[in-house]
Amino acid sequence: MDDYDLIGFAVRFMMQRKRIISAFLKGKDLNLADCIIMMIVTKHPGYNQEKIGEVTLFDGAIIARSLKKLEKQGFVTREVDVNNRRRKIVQITEAGKEFGNKLRESFKDSNEIIYSGLTEDELKQLGVIMAKVYANLDKVKIPDSNK
Repeated sequence: MDDYDLIGFAVRFMMQRKRIISAFLKGKDLNLADCIIMMIVTKHPGYNQEKIGEVTLFDGAIIARSLKKLEKQGFVTREVDVNNRRRKIVQITEAGKEFGNKLRESFKDSNEIIYSGLTEDELKQLGVIMAKVYANLDKVKIPDSNK
C-alpha cells in the first residue's frame, strides 16, 4: 500500500471522526482528548494513567487534566493500585458507559455509509487485518527527535 494513500485515508478518517465528536460535544464541558481517554477506559477498564498514555500518545499532563475533569463529571473513577501505590487504576462508571454509548451511536450513520458495499466476510477480513496492523504499531520505533 502506498504511504500517501494510507496517510490520506488515516487523516481523512480521523478528521471526519473529530468533526462528529465535536458536534456531539457541543455545549458539553468536554474536549476531544477527554472523549478519547474515556473510550479507551471503556474498552480497557483497569488501565492506569501510564498505559493510557502509551495507547493515546498523550503526555501525562493532558491525561491527568482529562481524568480529573472526567472524574469530576462522574464518568470515571481513579483508585490507588494495590500493587504500586503511586499508580492509579482508572475505571469507567455507569454514567461514563452511558455517555460512551451515546457517542458511539453518533457514529452509526457515518459507519453505515463508510462500510456500505462491503459484505459480512469483507467486514470480518477488515477487522482481522486492522487488528494485525494495530498490533504492529507497538513495534514501530519512533526516532528520538533530540538526536
